[in-house]
Amino acid sequence: MKILFLCPDYFGIYQIIEEGIRKNTGCELTSLIFKEYRYKNIFGKVINFLSKTLLNKNLKKIWASRERMELMKGQDGHFDYIFVICPDFMQIDDLKILIAKADKSIVYYWDSFAIIPRYKESFSLFDKHFTFEPKDAIDYNMKFLPNFYSQTIKNSDLDNDVFYIGTLDKRYPLLLKILKAVEDHNRSAKVFLLTKKKMESKFPDKISFIREAIPFSESEKIYAKSRVLLDVQKTIQDGLTFRVFEALGQHKKLITTNADVVNYDFYDPQNIFIWKPNTTEIPASFFELPYKELPENIYQKYSLDSWVNTIFDSK
Repeated sequence: MKILFLCPDYFGIYQIIEEGIRKNTGCELTSLIFKEYRYKNIFGKVINFLSKTLLNKNLKKIWASRERMELMKGQDGHFDYIFVICPDFMQIDDLKILIAKADKSIVYYWDSFAIIPRYKESFSLFDKHFTFEPKDAIDYNMKFLPNFYSQTIKNSDLDNDVFYIGTLDKRYPLLLKILKAVEDHNRSAKVFLLTKKKMESKFPDKISFIREAIPFSESEKIYAKSRVLLDVQKTIQDGLTFRVFEALGQHKKLITTNADVVNYDFYDPQNIFIWKPNTTEIPASFFELPYKELPENIYQKYSLDSWVNTIFDSK
């Protein structure tokens, strides 16, 4: 079996998915990874700015798609499947050319349609549709498929009580409130925030700023050294982030701001504390009680293997 796989380069997650596809399908895999597009020179940046301002046309997206198509030269064979994550990274005409190379086309939407309206443009091109967003699954008649964990790790060598990794954005004030509630129980916290800005020393010592994203495979190792993972969602989406499933896979407790987690079969209040808009404190019992193990079939359900097999199920 031959599979053509298209995916954004988000923290190296595509490498984990590639491994899962090969393991579970035994296929010959060809990947087209959407790397960040870089202008050839300053003039390209200026021209695109004028195009967006005057013509409402983003030339950068067109150039990026053209550059990605160049990477497909020499890949003229036919495929059994084309599997695309985030099709908005390609122009529609280019996407049509690639889809025509395969017998069956599959798409997975990694963001909500509210965040990326362009998803609608490519929807009709695919045979099978998956999304991690519950509302989109209903509104667009798609199969709901949450994210996954790739490793099952039980680690007794722990460095801190609560760990969070994310970007420095408007969620920062909420993050500070949660960290204060953690410290009220004399629990330690460690935070990595990604930012391109040069930060001053006025931020709490527990917060470290990083300039480069930590690869997915490395962040999993950091999570393994923490007792509790913290998940602060973007308010525009309800779908669960990877961090929720990483906590599940590593048998760790979770603090999350995503109240929709109660609708999943792995939710247990002993393991997952939901921080709501009116929350001011975390019960001491959440830290004191041990992690409550779940039935094995639930762990298997949200594994990378199960995710891949669901994607490529012939039904």
